Amino acid sequence: MIKLQRPEGTRDYLPEMATKKRYIEGRLDKVFKSWGYDDIITPTFEFYDILSAGTEGLQTKMYKFFDRKGQILALRPEMTASIARVAATKLKDEPLPLRLAYQSNVFRYEAPRAGQYREFYQVGIELLGVSSPMGDAEVIAIAAKSLAESGLKNFKIDIGDVDYFGGIMKAAKLDEGLQAKIRTALADRNTVKLQELLLDTELTKRQKEAILSAQEFRGGLEVIVKAKDLVDNEESLEALVNLEEVYKNLEMMGVDDYICIDLSVVRSFDYYTGIVFEGYSKDLGYTICGGGRYDSLVSKFGYSIPATGFAIGTDRLLLSLEKQGYEFAKEIDRTLLLIGAKYKEEGFKLADKLRKEGRAVEIEIEGRELKEIIDYVNSKDLSIEVVGSEELKQRLRDIKVERREQ
Repeated sequence: MIKLQRPEGTRDYLPEMATKKRYIEGRLDKVFKSWGYDDIITPTFEFYDILSAGTEGLQTKMYKFFDRKGQILALRPEMTASIARVAATKLKDEPLPLRLAYQSNVFRYEAPRAGQYREFYQVGIELLGVSSPMGDAEVIAIAAKSLAESGLKNFKIDIGDVDYFGGIMKAAKLDEGLQAKIRTALADRNTVKLQELLLDTELTKRQKEAILSAQEFRGGLEVIVKAKDLVDNEESLEALVNLEEVYKNLEMMGVDDYICIDLSVVRSFDYYTGIVFEGYSKDLGYTICGGGRYDSLVSKFGYSIPATGFAIGTDRLLLSLEKQGYEFAKEIDRTLLLIGAKYKEEGFKLADKLRKEGRAVEIEIEGRELKEIIDYVNSKDLSIEVVGSEELKQRLRDIKVERREQ
């Protein structure tokens, strides 16, 4: 007997949920297109070396396997490395900037929980070839407008800059291994672990305060003013100036109501080199979207261009929308056409006409009893039209009246 079970960490999208997913993806895609982003599709699996080089920190979560030539392949754990590979090969001679958008499934060996699967879906964009704060602002603005256009309420996007902490740690000449541990503690918002790590360093009291107090710095431009008083190294100060300019651009773009400056945001991937951000909803305890600048990643594939982007977790967005009681719009009117035996040609022509008008038309082909047909259309929220004799139409009306009276 075959075990009829799904692999752990995967899910089935039944018709109702699949329709909701497609609907939301369509709305997000419309936002991306309105900003000039073009679709890109990459393979579901790549050579492991490529994904490993482009996704530091995710190697242990990859699904790896061998092909028949003995080459090591892996399912993509995210999209950025694949798009970086394409940019460095197929698109290297294209004029910059490159504005690319995607909808894809990705795979990570994680502990399954609500809103977190081992196969999950993302939509997102990558902006390649722009190094200015305007590039960061554009990407963050699109993230904010995408979440708003999806119908999500009560969300915020927190923005920070990894160079703020990088400058502090480099000024103290901390070794790279310790820096990585501190970044991980910051990304996990593990204050206890962070304090333990800082205790054994040669950071000054002021430098420790600059790192520990970052989790309390959350708000608007006043956060930048406070942080500038705690650091004196050039890299951290430049990061704050950059963050200030990005925020001012976001104000002019009209999305600042969705934005908070949060210096504790560092993200968990090692490839980020500047601005980073994460989007949250009050309905979930984890991020719905995240992204940032990764200027060094594409150069690993032989093409030195700056880049920034983000991804929205489609599964998490759907879960949050459902928690908020979002009413998904009905994409298309659906009709069941009941055709009398002597009226097939007329019925088929009507079905074609209605489909050309944009309606979804099913034809009753099972020969069911009228009571069964009514139960079917009610269960699927279909309208019903009859092509046939007046007698058939009357019988249908009589059954409906009879049911209302009951």
